This record gives sequence, structure tokens and C-alpha cells, in this order.
Amino acid sequence: MQLEGTADATSPSYWLKWRVLLCAVWVVMPLVIVSFMIWKYEILDHMKSDRVETHTNQISQYCKAWRPSVKEIHPIWLLAFRVFAFCWLLGTLIVKVVANGGRIFYYYTQ
Repeated sequence: MQLEGTADATSPSYWLKWRVLLCAVWVVMPLVIVSFMIWKYEILDHMKSDRVETHTNQISQYCKAWRPSVKEIHPIWLLAFRVFAFCWLLGTLIVKVVANGGRIFYYYTQ
């Protein structure tokens, strides 16, 4: 039984609306951008580094993992952003627990 005013998700007319296309673009575009960035900065760099594999290259690969891909960004700014994001999310979580109690975690532990 379908309620009046709701769409049937099994019909083709539901999937051929512009809103579905917009949502698909909203999800697919970041995936394409991230895939390109991973290919450019990780796979190509890894292929280049495989040509000359030395001990110093292994150390630089380890250090490179902790640095941003964009050379203009200093690692301290990246650390500061991560600390700020952690504090912000922790504060949000604390506010939610104070407002709603510990039962908000009940769903996730089922």
C-alpha cells in the first residue's frame, strides 16, 4: 500500500527525475576527483620511486606520508587543522551525550 504523495521507488519514473541525477552527480564527482588525486599523487609517485629504491628513498617515503601533497602547506598547519577538527568533533559529541544521554550509542552497539 502506497501513501498518497509518496513516490514508488520501483518505478522507472522515480529514477528518471532530475533530483536523482543531481544526487548521483553529488556523489560521483567527489569520487572521480579523489580517484584522480590518488592516481596522480600516490600511484604515479610510487611508480617513480620503484625505479630507484634505496634506503634514503624508503626514509623519504615514510616522511612523505606525514606531509601534505601540496608543497605550499606547512605540516604544522596540517597538524593544527587536525587538532582543531578533533577538538570540535569531541566537543560536539560531548554536547550530544549531555543533551541526550548515553542512550544515543545504544543503536550503534546492537
